Amino acid sequence: MKNAVILAAGRGERLWPYGDTNAKAALSVGTRPLIQWQLDSLAEVGVERVRVVAGYLDGMVRNACALWLEANPDRMQIDFVEQRKPDGTAAAAALGFQGLDDDKQGGWIIPGDLYFHTNDLKKLLDRSKQSGVAVLVAPVPSSHVQETIRVEVEGGSIQEVCAHSRVWTPNTRRFTGIVAASQVFIETLETTPDIPTCVEIGGMAPVDRELAETLHQWLKSGETAVAVEAEEAVVDINKPWDFLEANRISTLWQTEGVQENVLADGASIDPSARIEGKVKLGKGSRIGPGVIVYGNLVVGENSTVTDGAFIEESVVVGDGCRIWRGALVGNRTVIGHGCNVGHGAEFEGLMLPESYSYHYGEFWGILGRCADLGAATVCGTLRFDDGQTAHRVKGRREVPRYHSNATYLGDFVRTGVNAILMPGVKVGPYSLIGAGVLLSEEVPNNTSVFVEQTHRKGSWGPERYGW
Repeated sequence: MKNAVILAAGRGERLWPYGDTNAKAALSVGTRPLIQWQLDSLAEVGVERVRVVAGYLDGMVRNACALWLEANPDRMQIDFVEQRKPDGTAAAAALGFQGLDDDKQGGWIIPGDLYFHTNDLKKLLDRSKQSGVAVLVAPVPSSHVQETIRVEVEGGSIQEVCAHSRVWTPNTRRFTGIVAASQVFIETLETTPDIPTCVEIGGMAPVDRELAETLHQWLKSGETAVAVEAEEAVVDINKPWDFLEANRISTLWQTEGVQENVLADGASIDPSARIEGKVKLGKGSRIGPGVIVYGNLVVGENSTVTDGAFIEESVVVGDGCRIWRGALVGNRTVIGHGCNVGHGAEFEGLMLPESYSYHYGEFWGILGRCADLGAATVCGTLRFDDGQTAHRVKGRREVPRYHSNATYLGDFVRTGVNAILMPGVKVGPYSLIGAGVLLSEEVPNNTSVFVEQTHRKGSWGPERYGW
């Protein structure tokens, strides 16, 4: 298969507080836009032409693709088509394939918000050669099956498709949205119903021409689809905790291959640094005096880790960063390009580009792009009941599979000194949390929150001491 369509038009309404200021396909995963990882994988399986179906904040997606082409000249042809009306993934895929599949050899359908491993794409390619349609599926726990598109797999083939189902069986898997599609399957995209029928009684399907419904209609017509189970993690970045999970998986994939120290031109490690794992340093980067690295570490270009910083296992640091003065960077953390972690600051999770945790404090979760943590900003991570925080996503109450107690601060957020953020709190972009605020609820976009205090004044002086 030489052609692929990437579905990158969606707005990401469930991704708040990150969907309003980011195109999902351009979200930063392991210091790179998500779509760049997808392009790497597609190039690895021999794709020569990619059509990106863009929509919301498409300039971010176009920029990410342009940078990829700059680094990979003549490796692939990439062009764009705009989905002006957000009417579903099947409609987007049909739009993407218009005029693309001239050789009638079929092509790949790739959701633009999916983080996956190249090995699974290679496995899917091998199986697709034996059948017309092959679909990548993944495990799903019974507790969260209703949040997914359920498929029932038997004998290596998909037997049933049901969206947001209440039912789970040992044969239940999650439809990831990656399809190695035949030309005939591509032609059926145009005839996908406007409202999905692959739902249970009371499922209340919305008006959307969905790819899952295309697959449902395909099976109803007597056709077959091979199910290929993913061997690596597959993350649909649909909600903020998925965004965090994708980055934590990325740290493992990037650091596990570092078998020996690799230092690019101008990179250095100070003799006083204690390195317990292996490090990969980009051009001009250095590890300075007193640093302790407890595991494998990957650092981009022109970054500095120095002055007694502590770096735990499987950490990825971008370009132009500074981590210094006793800062602690936790396990499986991503520090984006141009970030600063200083003076006793403790940070774990995902720090998006150009953000600062300059002074002492403690943070676990996602810190948005161009955000600033005031001195002594701390977040709670353990509830007194040892439980998990429930969240509301588009009005629906749910307890995430992972990272429910993390803190999620959107892009361009600032906190004042001594702000306290309770487990699971979310703050929308362009918001401000004032000094001394104890925050235990969501804060909408473009909102400021300040403490209102009452002061009691009295007199004091030497007479209080007997003078």
